[in-house]
Amino acid sequence: MNRVTVNGKTYNVPNGSISVVNDKVYVDGKLITEECEAKKVKIVIEGNVTGSIKLESGEITVNGDCHDVHNVNGDIKITGDVSGDVSTTNGDVSCRGLCGNASTINGDIRGKGIKTTDVSRLKYGVVDKILDKILG
Repeated sequence: MNRVTVNGKTYNVPNGSISVVNDKVYVDGKLITEECEAKKVKIVIEGNVTGSIKLESGEITVNGDCHDVHNVNGDIKITGDVSGDVSTTNGDVSCRGLCGNASTINGDIRGKGIKTTDVSRLKYGVVDKILDKILG
């Protein structure tokens, strides 16, 4: 059982997929909140997530490991490892380790566990900055 905090309100939820669609929060396809009061959603998850996390706009923080995380507008912060992919269009991505792809168009990708062999999996964002640090 994970604790998920959405805009300051905490829910105990089973370990599964989390989505925010049209300002409503779903876990494994089941509605857990009605409309979020704020248009910019802030999600904090305490624990590991085996399913995927999807958000249209806002911040995602996972204090644990996760599989796939996708956000359109906002930052993604994962204190643990990502076993799948992580992406945001407009925002930064940070994680400890990465097994899949990481992508952002307008933002940075950071990770303590990202090695030079991971650079081929990074898309957009800071690939040039990382290559400059590695090669320069």
